[in-house]
Amino acid sequence: MKPTTAFNLLPLAARRAILMFGVAGLITAIFTVFHQPELAPGRILVLLALAAASARAKVKLYRETSLSFLTSVVLLAVITSGPAVAVLVAVFGVTVQSFLPKRKLVFHQAIFNGGMISITVTATWWIHHVLAGALPIAQVSSETTATVFASFTYFLGNSVSVSLMVALSKGMSMFQVWANHFMYSAPSFLIAGMLSLGLIALAGTASLWLLAGVIPVVAFPYYCAVRLTGQSAQ
Repeated sequence: MKPTTAFNLLPLAARRAILMFGVAGLITAIFTVFHQPELAPGRILVLLALAAASARAKVKLYRETSLSFLTSVVLLAVITSGPAVAVLVAVFGVTVQSFLPKRKLVFHQAIFNGGMISITVTATWWIHHVLAGALPIAQVSSETTATVFASFTYFLGNSVSVSLMVALSKGMSMFQVWANHFMYSAPSFLIAGMLSLGLIALAGTASLWLLAGVIPVVAFPYYCAVRLTGQSAQ
């Protein structure tokens, strides 16, 4: 969400929602720190660099709300790291996405974005890791199933929260905003999850040549899905 209206000019319901997301996001972020098994500074720096780079490639969904290629990096952090690292990468990426290219960060926008993404990524992380550990390995691996559900959780948390804030700010129907501008972004979240999962599998088992060949094959449909979502939303 990128509101241009001053905070005190927003409807009361919107202001309350922003504060609620901010407080809930802060509590969630603190909670994740106590469930972070370990920290790998090298991996964190790589993920932050990827988040910054991917956040700059984005398409517009509604007014100033946008969808970026950050999704795949966040899901990569969800799959490979603890909840605190995943939240850190997501918040950093969303901040970069909001800050560039205007180089201006609205305070209440940052509160909402940070709170919303902290809650969403934490829920995504728990969905993935609970399912990955609980599901039996069958024809479709538990990791793949967990990634699909985690991607859908991330999509719902992100799109519904932003739709709610837009609806409260503009006096519109939340469902109408979501259905017209955000619902069709679901495939891009799923492909982002599959891309992240594929990168992890290939990085651990395949040669660099195979990795270099497969990444474009998966990344191109992801790029097309993001671009198509942006065009549909217009």
